[in-house]
Amino acid sequence: MLGKIGILITILALVFIFFLVISFGAGAFSKTKIKDETKKYLKSVNILLAIIAIVGIILVLFL
Repeated sequence: MLGKIGILITILALVFIFFLVISFGAGAFSKTKIKDETKKYLKSVNILLAIIAIVGIILVLFL
């Protein structure tokens, strides 16, 4: 079984992998210019991933 730190590292790693996959899929790392709609989408996704990471940290550290 994983301890609290192992679970925290797993949650943060998954959030980072989701960030990379969504960013590559939306073309954030491509050399072409990104549309404004895509920028808004990526900003919303980044906020959502940050909230997921914060909730995960709180749950692991305080429960």
